[in-house]
Amino acid sequence: MWFLLACVVVWLLLSYGGKIAGLFTKKQPERRSGNPTETAQERAASSPSGASSKSNPDVYRPRKTARSASIKFAPVGVATENLDADTLDGLHDAFTGASLNPALGLHQCTNCKVYYHSESVTVLREVNEMRCVACGTASIVVLKVGQASSSTGRDYSPTVVTLGNFRSNFNQVITFEGTVISVKTSRRGSDYAVMFENKSWTRGLKLVFFRGAITKVGGAGFVNGLDGRRVRVRGLLLNDAKFGPEIIVSERGMILDIK
Repeated sequence: MWFLLACVVVWLLLSYGGKIAGLFTKKQPERRSGNPTETAQERAASSPSGASSKSNPDVYRPRKTARSASIKFAPVGVATENLDADTLDGLHDAFTGASLNPALGLHQCTNCKVYYHSESVTVLREVNEMRCVACGTASIVVLKVGQASSSTGRDYSPTVVTLGNFRSNFNQVITFEGTVISVKTSRRGSDYAVMFENKSWTRGLKLVFFRGAITKVGGAGFVNGLDGRRVRVRGLLLNDAKFGPEIIVSERGMILDIK
C-alpha cells in the first residue's frame, strides 16, 4: 500500500510540478538593455542625438548648427575721425594747462572743443562726473592722431578768482592766488590740504594733493614748503559735500607761481 501511494505522489510531481511552482514564484519584469534604474529623461539625455529627444518635451537638445553670435560693440566716447597733430601747436590741456602731447593720450569735448590728456580725464571721471571744466557738459571723447582731420580745437583760459568770489565758480577750472596759512596732513599721512582760509579744513578753501600726485608735484617736502607762501594755482574748484571747497592739484605744472 505504501509503495502504491509513493508511486502516485511521484506521478503528480512529474505531471504538475512546474505549474505548482509557478503559483509561488513572483514574475520578474522584462529587463531592458542598459541601466535598469535609469529614468526616461536620463535615457533621453544620454541617447544619441535625435534618438528620443523629439518624443520627450522635457529634454532640450540644442541644434548642432546653432552658434553663438559674435557681437562687437563700439567703444563709448571714441571719436570717429583722426586728428592732425599739427593742429595741436599752442594748445593746452584744459584741466592742467600743460601743452598738449599726443603721447599722453588726447581727448576733446565735442561741445566746446577744448582738449585734455588721458590722465586729466581720469581725474575728471573721479571727481567731476566726467564733465568738461570749460562748458560743464559730459561730452568728452577719445581722439586718434592721424595725418589729416577736419577737427578744430580751442584753448581754455580759466577765470581768475579770489577769496571774495570763488564760491560762484564751482565745478570749473580756475586760476586762484592766495597766501597759505597752514598745511594739514590726512590721518593716513599721505594726503595734504594746503589751507587759504583760517577755518576748519572742511569749510575753508584749500589745495588738495592726493597721495597719487605727491611725487609728481615734488614730494611731501614741496607741499609742506608752501606754508606761509603766496601761491598762484590753476585747478578744478569743487565744493565737496563732505570736505568743502577745494582745488584738486594733480601735476606740478598746475602751481603757476610761488612767492
